[in-house]
Amino acid sequence: MERFPAIRTVQLQMANPQQWAALSEEERETITSRHEENEQHVKRDLPLCNSIMKMLGFLNTDKDIRDMFLLDEMRSRLANMLLHVLTKLVGSRGLDLKVDNPETYNFRPKEMLQDLCIIFSSFADADEFQKECARSGYYTTDLMSKAVKTCRKLGLLVGESMELFDLLATKVEDASKMMESDEDLYEDAPDEFLDELMCTFMIDPVILPTSGKIVDRQTITQHLLNDSTDPFNRKELSVGDIVPAVELKEKMEVWLEEKRAARNQSS
Repeated sequence: MERFPAIRTVQLQMANPQQWAALSEEERETITSRHEENEQHVKRDLPLCNSIMKMLGFLNTDKDIRDMFLLDEMRSRLANMLLHVLTKLVGSRGLDLKVDNPETYNFRPKEMLQDLCIIFSSFADADEFQKECARSGYYTTDLMSKAVKTCRKLGLLVGESMELFDLLATKVEDASKMMESDEDLYEDAPDEFLDELMCTFMIDPVILPTSGKIVDRQTITQHLLNDSTDPFNRKELSVGDIVPAVELKEKMEVWLEEKRAARNQSS
């Protein structure tokens, strides 16, 4: 879908005889060549995208498979991917996808949105997924709200699926508000509570046995997807090697609860 804005721009150019004729022959050839290349890519890639969305929706009907997508090394990527596609379909730049004859590209936006929101609804009761959506750079309250309204208006989801998707949107918004309110509390957090690689407040601290460093679980699981070494000394490391920093996590939770209580008393 990344190529649709360029395709739409050329279609509008070609639909305007005066604008198209004003270009030199060389410019028209260059634009046409690039346009045909973009069309070929979309016609090749979109059927695969459609199949993946349907496959994810089907796989997530199985709880054991759904739980695999909630693993630390998968959860962030899944949430970002789903929200990225949702942004394209119902976000503020949705008109960029409005091309002539979309069916020739295997582009069926209503069907794609339906498949996407069915996947979202299957994670309505997963707290960690809700938090992952809330911290995603693609998330906005308006995005989820608009998606819910669009699904209702077009009848894309009905019954339990619609209720679950609406519930997910509410829970993600709540998680986002909680995270925003907690961010102020992190400003004076002790250094030992900060990820030694990213310098951010940790949610689930773990120890890297190969270096003794402590980082957030999400940080290291994301790193190990592409590089099976300790980022501090390049020694071999796998997800199975990392050790939960139990005592530190308990200490962090006590500190955070005290900070929340103090904030609530002063407000």
